[in-house]
Amino acid sequence: MHRRHLRWIVPAATAVVATVVAVVLATQVGGNAACAAGGSASYYTAGRNGMCNLGTPAEGAYAAIGRAEYAGGSACGTYLDVTGPNGTTRVQVVDLCPSCPAGKVDLGKGAFARIGALSAGIIPVTYATVRDPQVGTLQVKLKGGTARSSLSVVVNNHGNPLSTVELQTESGFTALRHGEDNTWTGPSGALSAPVTLRISDAYGHQALVPGLALGRNDFQQTQTPLYGGPSPSTVESSAPASPAPSPSVTTVAAAATNPPPRC
Repeated sequence: MHRRHLRWIVPAATAVVATVVAVVLATQVGGNAACAAGGSASYYTAGRNGMCNLGTPAEGAYAAIGRAEYAGGSACGTYLDVTGPNGTTRVQVVDLCPSCPAGKVDLGKGAFARIGALSAGIIPVTYATVRDPQVGTLQVKLKGGTARSSLSVVVNNHGNPLSTVELQTESGFTALRHGEDNTWTGPSGALSAPVTLRISDAYGHQALVPGLALGRNDFQQTQTPLYGGPSPSTVESSAPASPAPSPSVTTVAAAATNPPPRC
């Protein structure tokens, strides 16, 4: 699969000098930054969606990571705090960097410029996955769900790695399959709108999200966070009028045992 962006190419001599051996520390840090890694960062311009199909955050606040850390799409939508020579910046993982080894991260140009000099091309960095970042309420994009095409779902603003996305049916909840492109795919066959999903993350946070429209090409802004944040009843929805998410959305408390994230 071709990466959907133009990579910034560093002169060979600079690249050799700046090469850093990645060391994965895999440590828990105060319940916030979950995994720490040391290595290097370059910068690039992402395509419109990135491999994760999430789009690209403003001001270049995004990142692409190598296959090992990308973990088949499990890292999509998570956040990294990246520290370079000039400070720390927070970025969302939206893309795969096929050529990046563990410890190497490609940053949006704006993010790179906040922690290092663009003229350097590659800089030494450390970075850590952020646990429970403040991201607001869930956004969901749904396509298909017809007799001709299976349901496909992309979730944004979940912050932590997702463990399951489930579709509510007459017989209960059916787990969707997660692909490397960060799309959750449902069973074939026509569905009736509105759709209800149950979304869970790797730390046991779980949210029930009803009132979702089918056939939309954009993200629907729901009224519920996956964890923390304001009460769903106090959050205004910016989604188009038809159909709006139900104000009765609830968030289920996190499980007592929180498994470590993937690094």
